[in-house]
Amino acid sequence: MLIDTKAAPKPSLPCLKFLEHRLGICGPIDAEAVRALASRARVARFFRGATIFAQGGPSDRIGIIGSGVVKVVYLSSDGTEHVLSLLSPGDVVGELTAEYRMSFEAATDVTLCLMERDSFEVLLSAHGSLLAGYLATISAQLQKERLWASSMRSKGSLQRVAEWLLSQAPEARDLPETVIHIWLSRRDLASMLDMTSETLCRTLQAIKKSNAIRMLAPDQVAILDRKRLRAIADGVRVDAAGGRKLDLTSNTHRQHRQPGEQPIS
Repeated sequence: MLIDTKAAPKPSLPCLKFLEHRLGICGPIDAEAVRALASRARVARFFRGATIFAQGGPSDRIGIIGSGVVKVVYLSSDGTEHVLSLLSPGDVVGELTAEYRMSFEAATDVTLCLMERDSFEVLLSAHGSLLAGYLATISAQLQKERLWASSMRSKGSLQRVAEWLLSQAPEARDLPETVIHIWLSRRDLASMLDMTSETLCRTLQAIKKSNAIRMLAPDQVAILDRKRLRAIADGVRVDAAGGRKLDLTSNTHRQHRQPGEQPIS
């Protein structure tokens, strides 16, 4: 981790430049609040894999993501790590609680506009637009996490992986294929999709065999047929030849198969 530790009596220029992009929390705040926020912030850089805030530690700082992706991780009592969600530029890292209830870790190299929690709370009290932006951003982050958890409920591994791939793809364009870069490690992605790394690899291969995707590299996937991938995510898979379909939509994932046909896990 690299942190610019010098105090900033004037607005931090890197933070000011980012905040003026109006992403996330900065969208609804006024120019005065932007400059006040930048005056209290300093640039903090974290390398991929670094822990930004540790679960159980004192909640004494808060940050706004300038670049990179941050993963929110919960460590259960048995020592199992669960990746709950991913945060992107403009999102808030940290909590206004006595201690961090979750860990915030750098999924990629990350740049934050970092400040002391006390200073941030003073700014929230002094600038109504900042308070509104903070509440809206936290609400959006929670909603994103809940919607993702809901979309994963009672679904098989094929559906979960297909749904995640679609969530990472930009809007459909007139291109022969859409390339997705997988920023997360296989272990973290498997955790987020509630499966083992081995199951994730097998599932990607199964989707590949349906001709919905193509593996360009271990961390790159090309979507070849968005409609076919959507069908898999919705619980109906069309085979590579475009023939029979399998119904995976029931809670028990009952599959309607032809005689001799093997179920898909």
